Amino acid sequence: MNQKLGLLTVLFMLCIVFFSFMGLRNEHENYIPFQKAISSLAQLENMKLDENSRLLDRNGDLLYEFKSNESRVYLEYSKIPEHVRKAFIATEDQGFIQHHGVDGKAIARAFITNSSAGSVQQGGSTITQQLARNLFLTHERTYDRKLKELLISYRIEQQLSKEKILELYINSIYFQNGVYGIEKASRFYFSKPVGELSVAETALLAAIPNNPMLYDPLTQLENTMKRQKWILLKMKEQGYINEAAYEASLKQKITLSVSQPVVPYPEIVGYIKEELLSLIATAPANKGLTAEELLLKRDQLFKSGVVVETALDPELQKEAVRALNNRLPYNDVEGSVVIVDHVSKEIVSMVGGKNVGLEEFNRAHQAKRQPGSSIKPLLVYGPYVDVYGAKPHSLISAASICEGNYCPNNYGGASYGTVSLKKAMASSINTAAVRALRRTGVNKAFSYLQHFGFSSVTKEDHQLASALGGFSKGFSPLELTSAYTAFSSGGTFVKPRLITSVKDKNGKVLYAWKEEPVSVWSGKTNSVMREMLAAVTTSGTARDARFAGSTYIGGKTGTTNDARDLWFIGLTDRYTAGVWVGRDKPSSLHSIESASPEVMIWRDIMRKAHQK
Repeated sequence: MNQKLGLLTVLFMLCIVFFSFMGLRNEHENYIPFQKAISSLAQLENMKLDENSRLLDRNGDLLYEFKSNESRVYLEYSKIPEHVRKAFIATEDQGFIQHHGVDGKAIARAFITNSSAGSVQQGGSTITQQLARNLFLTHERTYDRKLKELLISYRIEQQLSKEKILELYINSIYFQNGVYGIEKASRFYFSKPVGELSVAETALLAAIPNNPMLYDPLTQLENTMKRQKWILLKMKEQGYINEAAYEASLKQKITLSVSQPVVPYPEIVGYIKEELLSLIATAPANKGLTAEELLLKRDQLFKSGVVVETALDPELQKEAVRALNNRLPYNDVEGSVVIVDHVSKEIVSMVGGKNVGLEEFNRAHQAKRQPGSSIKPLLVYGPYVDVYGAKPHSLISAASICEGNYCPNNYGGASYGTVSLKKAMASSINTAAVRALRRTGVNKAFSYLQHFGFSSVTKEDHQLASALGGFSKGFSPLELTSAYTAFSSGGTFVKPRLITSVKDKNGKVLYAWKEEPVSVWSGKTNSVMREMLAAVTTSGTARDARFAGSTYIGGKTGTTNDARDLWFIGLTDRYTAGVWVGRDKPSSLHSIESASPEVMIWRDIMRKAHQK
């Protein structure tokens, strides 16, 4: 009797489906979602659900998850544990293996119930129908939607294997609290991958999608546990678990361990997004794309479950954060740190402030500040030595100088006669620097800066005042620190990067940097400059930078007018590190200038780095 009723009901429904479909063709404008769903089925075999992408440090540990509207970690069928698959089949669609997308008996039961009630009260949907609804339709409870669902389900069964249908279903269903798919649900509610779940824990998660709000374990655990027990019973009745496993699962105490997302170093996330845009733009296939098209490409990438690998050293990052906060206990004084590894030419640490949150202003790469005397090695002495073949002990006049109305002074009003280049840089003598720039030629000297790709240098900056850091816009700590890496590379420059590669979830490299070194000045020039930079830390303005543990220590301080910015960019035998200290709204730091916080922060970090 039940079988006959089911067949009659199926025939009746198919007739309705046929006439409704004819009506759909005549009412095309009212059925755009349906038409789109049908056309989308052509690509169903290769359909990709949005899934989270991961940002990793150099050790492979998670730094951040890039999520779309649906937080998901996609699992292929072979990686979905068998008891997970059976839990859903036992409770959602016992005839899943046999039917072709529509279960006649289930429809008959639902039809009778809904007819009696005068509205849609019961579903009777198969797993395939639920998948059709999740992927292509809404969840409105109307016959119109149901008919579309039947048609789409039939087409899905024609195109996909049962394994693929179940895979898509288990990855698409909603588990409340913004979580989609069984793997993300397992990590969220139990803080472990689905492969480590017990049968009892699996049944609890399988309870949620039936009514995510009613069975939310965080607010309705009693309801969830009731349905969990029902699911275990169904699994036993279907022969998926035996009596012993059933009894053991009923007795198992369920302890939720909700994972609270922690972003250890939120300041780097915004920078990673920017650097990834630049990396995507380097791919030959993306040449000529507009900024808007590149943004779209990046956003699509973040939805595809990629792995963004970085060179970030968590120990150095932690130490840089600690040093910055310890040395800057003042409420309104900020700072930033950038560290580059000489061997890999990679950024291994970037701290954008004392307490920078996710997507907040990152002073390390977004703040543009006047560089003070920290620009002298790059703009003044490097070009001067390279053009004239000068040596550290070559002499230069440090007497007073005027060029038109421009008459620079030395720090504290000091006067000098003739000094060596080493002395001029070690003591940061302004008059000598201006004279050196004038002799080299402003345009010639600025041609050296072009190799570093500074973003804010303008034609208006081509003047003698730039020898002392007088620029129209300034530089970011990342830009200056990156430029100083040329002193560790024999005079060649490769822009340091934080991202090392972008891979798909199978480990295939999608994007990686392929930049070639650019020669800035000769190796001889570089050797002279390293000796002069070392003198700054032995007899000059950065004597406090020295520590035991590195065979080489050199660098340059920089202080802007009225001590509004304090800089130290230094090199060791392994790292180039830059520190900036100042206020977001520039004002005098005379009260802390004598403590040299920028040099002390640098030394604290480098001392720890060279103990590794």
